[in-house]
Amino acid sequence: MNYYGYADRSFEYEIKDGTQLASVPTKYDVDSSNRNHFFGYFDVHPWTQSMDRFLLHELTGDGVEISIYRHGEYTPIATSSAWNFQQGSRTQWHPSGESILFNRVGSRNIVATEIDSSGDPITTYDRPIQVVHPAGTEFLSLNYDRLDRNRPDYGYGTHTGSLLDPATDGLWRVELDSRNDELLVTLQSLIERTDTAAAPDDHYVNHALYDPTGERFVFLHRWKGEEGRVSRLYVSDRDGNCRVVMDETVVSHYCWLSDSELFVWGRTAEFGDGYHVLDVDSDEFEYVDALDEWGDGHPSLSPDGRYIVTDTYPDRKRQRHLLLYDRETDNVTELGRFFEPLDYTGERRCDLHPRWSPDGTQISFDSTHTGRRDSYILDVSQVIN
Repeated sequence: MNYYGYADRSFEYEIKDGTQLASVPTKYDVDSSNRNHFFGYFDVHPWTQSMDRFLLHELTGDGVEISIYRHGEYTPIATSSAWNFQQGSRTQWHPSGESILFNRVGSRNIVATEIDSSGDPITTYDRPIQVVHPAGTEFLSLNYDRLDRNRPDYGYGTHTGSLLDPATDGLWRVELDSRNDELLVTLQSLIERTDTAAAPDDHYVNHALYDPTGERFVFLHRWKGEEGRVSRLYVSDRDGNCRVVMDETVVSHYCWLSDSELFVWGRTAEFGDGYHVLDVDSDEFEYVDALDEWGDGHPSLSPDGRYIVTDTYPDRKRQRHLLLYDRETDNVTELGRFFEPLDYTGERRCDLHPRWSPDGTQISFDSTHTGRRDSYILDVSQVIN
């Protein structure tokens, strides 16, 4: 109803003066195919550290093709049937920049695979990736079948039967060198800390994220019961010793500002819903008033630590807003607005999921404003300098 009442049918996008926008194929001087392109979530980055190569998913029927873009060429290197529109296949560069990690469907379960930049296999891990340690020594894993049952937009369409017992399910640590895995946090231990009557199958974990040092991580424990969907934010050391740091039922997206501060959208008793800066050592919150009017989004910290780029969900005109928050001046700049057609809703939605380039001058994001799914690069060097 909002769309039909308020949408500007002729609007596609608008960007701030001084910025430059190009699709990824155009940016790398590659003829674009007729396929839909996207990268995925906001907590991983498509560029190598030297920015000479760029990873992208392309839709190919029921699966995705993973390709490397570089100036004047692109190279398909792998395919995967373990993917979703929100996070792709969790495809990402190994922190060394010399190999690529992604999830795929194995012979019996979802696995992670490491390949070189030519697509040649290096190794396969028995569990799928959720987040890779910043040093590239390990990754955290979770049960994507359980995620598929409870949040299919983050699952891989693989849930068909019963789930693991919560005592043997949760978050695992997988060592890359040895491929050994260890169950760090059991779902049962998290359930026992609640007073909900929700069934065990209705509980799951998601969105694990290492701090910049890799010495600890945060994650969400979620469930759906009579009280609706509930989210709890936990912080944990590398051995799985965890505690609740946000527990007012609503927590969504976050990024680390330092090894002790988290920038997080959620609810607190003192401030209500919005962006907060959370000190996970002192459990103290600061509310970010400058972003109060914009609602939930997907925040990412610039390499120099000064700026946060985030986005919004579609407003009643079906426009998503790309925002730049200056932590020094406390000012918010609207970098652009991008239309999302009605075809892209629910599990097919295309959030912008903005991510910084390693040099901090460009922002990568996905969008459907032209009527097709594609990945874009916005040059913001004139705005931040």
